[in-house]
Amino acid sequence: MVTKTVDSLGRRSRFERNPRGKRLRLTPRDLSILEWLYRYRYLRQDHLTQILAPKSPKRLAERLGDLFHETGFINRPMLQAPLFDARATPMLYEISDKGVAYLEALRVLPHRAVTFSRRHRDAFSPQFLHTMMIIESVLEVELSTQKEPGQRFVPVDEILARAPEATRKAKNPLAIPVRMEGRETHIIPDALYGIEYESESEKGYRFWALECERTSPAYRSDTSASSSAKKRAAYAALKKAKGYKTHWGIPNLDVRILDRKGYSEDLAPQRS
Repeated sequence: MVTKTVDSLGRRSRFERNPRGKRLRLTPRDLSILEWLYRYRYLRQDHLTQILAPKSPKRLAERLGDLFHETGFINRPMLQAPLFDARATPMLYEISDKGVAYLEALRVLPHRAVTFSRRHRDAFSPQFLHTMMIIESVLEVELSTQKEPGQRFVPVDEILARAPEATRKAKNPLAIPVRMEGRETHIIPDALYGIEYESESEKGYRFWALECERTSPAYRSDTSASSSAKKRAAYAALKKAKGYKTHWGIPNLDVRILDRKGYSEDLAPQRS
């Protein structure tokens, strides 16, 4: 049963589907919207506007509404509801199971840029803010790369597709072992990506592990708990041992640590 909820101005509910029987013919831009949402899981309307650069942002907003209400190919996650400030806040979208099935039927599932599972949540979680911080950080890198001649963004799925078989079959391929203080542990970056550089028919690559720190303290008295200092030490050990070569099959690794204020720190790179 579809809820026919409208506000005092006759506008449809923002979070409940209310189809009006509008017949849509999907366009290449619609397909691009689905592909970008599959790659990043969550994107706001302003993100999609930046990505697609439409002639009319208003028409794009209307089309997103049609894809939500009429096709069911995209969702408006309820977890964003507590963050909303009237209707001025850009809507957040994610691809629905129906949308994923549509891409699968066309055999056009793209490489993901992040590896978040597509678990459905009905309530806001503080982790959502961390998730969005990761998404926006990786998206910024990809869009910046697109503007540079001779550069290509390398998403995590492409990296993992070329990783050793044991890594590809692992429960979490991003969990990489590292030896610290005489014992084995592991670290899991928030994201992994690369940039391909091409010049005079030659290609080179650089790869990054991303850590977004919203709440982790610099230090903890309990050494088993997470802290920025512990992560830095773990990455230093990983880079010294060059474990990224055997686990992910990549030739180099830089580490970028970003805090909630936008400060970015790049740990000293080590080249192969």
